[in-house]
Formats: sequence, C-alpha cells, structure tokens
Amino acid sequence: MSSPDNTVPRVSIVIPTYDRLEYLRETVWSVRAQTLTEWELIVVDDGSTDGSVAWLESLNDQRILIVSRAHSGNPALNRNVGIAHARAPWVAFLDSDDAWLPGKLATQLAELDNNPSCRWSCTGVSFIDGSGAPVAQQAGVPYRAQSGWIVEQLLTFAAAATISTLIVDRSLLEEAGGFDEAVFLREDYDLALRLATRSEIHALPGALTLVRHHPGRSTSQERVADLHRTNDQVFRKFARATDNPALRAICRRQSATQLIARARALSLGGEHQGALASSAHAILAMPRMRVAWRSAAACVLRWVTATR
Repeated sequence: MSSPDNTVPRVSIVIPTYDRLEYLRETVWSVRAQTLTEWELIVVDDGSTDGSVAWLESLNDQRILIVSRAHSGNPALNRNVGIAHARAPWVAFLDSDDAWLPGKLATQLAELDNNPSCRWSCTGVSFIDGSGAPVAQQAGVPYRAQSGWIVEQLLTFAAAATISTLIVDRSLLEEAGGFDEAVFLREDYDLALRLATRSEIHALPGALTLVRHHPGRSTSQERVADLHRTNDQVFRKFARATDNPALRAICRRQSATQLIARARALSLGGEHQGALASSAHAILAMPRMRVAWRSAAACVLRWVTATR
C-alpha cells in the first residue's frame, strides 16, 4: 500500500477495480489531468491478476493510495473500503473503465460551493466504446439535468445520477450508511435513493463524464434477469424504509414492472419455471396490472412452444 502526503485534499476519489488495466490506465490518466489538483485518489484493487497494482505503483504519485484486497467480487464493499480511507470533505466516485473530462472536478465543486443546500452533485455523460470512440447510449432515457429533491424522479427512472459522475459530501455518505454490501449490481442506485431522501442534488447539464461500453460490460439474458431482480430488491427495500404512501405506491408498481421484465429475460433464456414464478410474484404484487397477466401468458406460450 502506498501513502499520500499529509496535505488534506479537497476531494477524495474512489475507484474500485478488478483486472481492468486496459481501461484503468485511461481512467487514472483522466484523474491526473484534472484542472483541480487538490485531490487524492484511492484505488481499491479487488485482487487483480493483470498487473494493475504494479502499474499504479510505477506512477510514483503521492496523491494515489493503493488498497490491495483479496478478491471479493463485491463492488459495494470495495467502495466502502475506499470511503473509509477518504480524508477529504467531498468524495467522488469513478468506475475503472470510465473517465472524466479535465474540468470535471473543478466545475462540479465550484457549483457545489455556490449551492450550499445541495450536498451531492452529478453531471451529464457521453458514451464511448472500448477504443474510446463515441457511441450512442444503449439503454435508459437520455440524461436531463434535474436539481433539487429528486427521489420520485429516481424511483421512476425519470432522473439519473450515474455513479461515475457523483461528488458527495462525506458526512452525507455517513448519514446514508454508505453502500449496501448486500445489494449487487445496483448498489449505486440504492445509495442514490438514500442520498436523495436526505439532500437536494445539484445536477450539471454538461457531459463531463465518459461512460464506456465494452464487451466486459455487456449483459447476457441471465445478467439482465439478475439486474431486474436487484431492482425489485431495491424498490422493496425503499418501500419498507419510507413512510410516504405515494412513494410506497410507486415502489410497488416499479417492483411489479421489474418482475415482469425479469420474467421475460428468464423466458427468453429458456428458464421457464423461473419466468413463471417471477410473473406470479408480479401478479401478487399488482393483481390489477394487466401487463403482468399478459407476461405470464407469454411465458407459458414460450414454454409450450419450446417443448414441442
């Protein structure tokens, strides 16, 4: 483990990584190219075997702290480890295959200084492929900067706060409890919901963050099904935590929607029993939701067709 100098930085940057050296180089370079230089970078290496740690050490940059751990495959755990090492009042997050434009940190922190009621911030994003060439967004709705109290917009996916764009007041992270290590694939969304109940957000319209689409990030039907299952888990968790009836109603509908999407993914992957079970859970959650019944019928039809 290398150690940063004793100067307290303005922002601590947390990057969890595992065998991503091909992209990690560009990610770290984008941090070192920031116009704001008062930062510390905490790279939590999850047992990489591709020389990532050796490359980081070769940079000989006292602002970079390398935390090496045995492989866990748990991004939430690794992000929490990074937060525990943070010394700055602000914490920024960056995935090890994404990158920032040079003015990202300076612009975002200046806006936060000018908006003291906002204890966290996000930016717009652009998308690149494995070689860094621009590509179109592959899923979700286009980003639209929405500042203020956005928990309802997050619950309905009308707003987004992408993890690699975030800067968060460290005390707000502590109040929210950090990342939930029991939530896989969507630990960032789960945290964003909890942050949104505690503070307004300041959203910058500019695309100051580059999100990379590459084969290692592509999803199989199985992984898509897991993603929908985790979304359902997050909505159920949030519904239990809130005393707002309107938000609970949104969560119930969103849970059913995620179960329906999971059923379709499982059905297309040939897991017909799991698909029917997921459809049944959606019907139990929202018995008057017609699309849930249609989903169940479609899953039965695929199963029958597959067995002929």
